[in-house]
Amino acid sequence: MALTYDFDMFSIMPEDLQDKFGGMFDNVGATGVMGEQLAMFRDPQTVAALERADQAVRTYFLESGFGMQVYSSGAPPGRYLEKDGDARIAVIEKLTANLATHDLDGADWGGFEFPKFMESLAIAEPLDDETLLAPTPHNQQASEPRPAAPRPARGRRLIAFVGLVLGLILLLYVASQMLL
Repeated sequence: MALTYDFDMFSIMPEDLQDKFGGMFDNVGATGVMGEQLAMFRDPQTVAALERADQAVRTYFLESGFGMQVYSSGAPPGRYLEKDGDARIAVIEKLTANLATHDLDGADWGGFEFPKFMESLAIAEPLDDETLLAPTPHNQQASEPRPAAPRPARGRRLIAFVGLVLGLILLLYVASQMLL
């Protein structure tokens, strides 16, 4: 069975607690903790593939902002919550930066296919209407959403930026594979 590479952003501290405590921890050395998010794959088989992969591959994903747990926001395949757009860009930037600093040459990826992961990143689209996304038990996917309202200009800029970053990541990956 083919792996799916959809992922969602998981807040380490739930948003309602972040709002409740506000800047309470700003001056105690806990900067970054309040809004910290991890990217988590929705598919248990994808996580299992990464767990089978060499330590270098697991370290690359962990240091790029991924957790090795399964989590689903309820978004349908190929979609993600629009509110997670900035956090996804941060993860993509970490993936890009870490590609150059981690030695992945000849690594066993455990069945995880990096080019398909990159393709999944490139085609994923934000989902505007969060009311359609009540999290489902046991990480089951929600049904297809109703057509969303037209995306504002910010959404189009975000998609263009993500496309550019993905292109750079793919270019670096292909170049590193050609050097093998």
